[in-house]
Amino acid sequence: MLQVKTNPATRIRLIPNFCTVPVALSLALAMELVALCFTLAGPIRTGGILQKLVLLSLYMQWIGLCGAALLCWMRRFLTIARPGLVFFVCWASLVLAVMLLSNLAWIIGTNPRWGVLDPNEPRLWFMLRHSGIAAIVALLLLRYFWTRHQWREQVRAESESRYQALNARIRPHFLFNALNSLAALISVRPNDAEGLVEDLADVFRASLEKPGQMAPLVDEISICNAYLRIEKARLDERLQVEWDVAEELLEKPVPSLIIQPLVENAVHHGVSKRKDGGTIQVRAYKDAGTLAIEVTNPLAPQDESAASGQAHSGNQVAVDNIASRLSLIYGERGKLELGIEDGLYKARLRLPL
Repeated sequence: MLQVKTNPATRIRLIPNFCTVPVALSLALAMELVALCFTLAGPIRTGGILQKLVLLSLYMQWIGLCGAALLCWMRRFLTIARPGLVFFVCWASLVLAVMLLSNLAWIIGTNPRWGVLDPNEPRLWFMLRHSGIAAIVALLLLRYFWTRHQWREQVRAESESRYQALNARIRPHFLFNALNSLAALISVRPNDAEGLVEDLADVFRASLEKPGQMAPLVDEISICNAYLRIEKARLDERLQVEWDVAEELLEKPVPSLIIQPLVENAVHHGVSKRKDGGTIQVRAYKDAGTLAIEVTNPLAPQDESAASGQAHSGNQVAVDNIASRLSLIYGERGKLELGIEDGLYKARLRLPL
């Protein structure tokens, strides 16, 4: 009988992370709105509305803070039960916490020194009344945060799946071009071809051993260098490469396998089509709060599509792939710019820092 094993990292996401600042601020705002509603719903004495709002706000914020801390602490333990049971445990825990806090509030509020609460109201009735209100409010708020969390997790999972599918399309495209280069080299320089097979293995090992969307810039440069060694053996002195990358940018995270396809396009649709070859320039620099990465190559002779600043028909798949991955990770903040500048074809990535 097959057993279905659930990933712990997936199970723990059943509960929204109330430890994060955005969720805590949203909860604080919700509790303040509840305090405002209770203030306006009750009888208001002349000049006493502000004092009542301040006291209720203090009380509700303490409930919200303690509830968030409790759910944050419980999140690490509720990883096995079904979602419905986890939701009920969280809700019951919040109601119990409010019951304890209301008991403490009654003790402090009925003290003659403070005189905030009516000492004639029984403690049990005060606790039950506040616990009943908390049960309704907690149900609504917890349901809201839960639904929003599940929606975000679904969007994240769909984006991750689509990104992995797009990323997988890069590898065969690169593999086919690399194998063609090796095939042309085997009969002429078999020893060099053997070393280039190791370079090819290193490229794929690097892409497979680093799961996820992001990788340090230095790793992407290493993958590009391994690929360029393969092409260098085929094109020899016709292929020249110039790197201009500031040292402080080497550890900046960039999308994995985002630069190599641009370098590959520069080789196959620029340098390799020129009898005298050419130089590929790769730059990385900071520009207006973004990390700009440029790949520049000379134009192929009589290349009308490149001369008009349009993407080559042969590299449109890779270009669309990169643009789609940038959109999934950065939204509108990530851009891929293509065009001709000073007689050179230039592809520029703009990634937010």
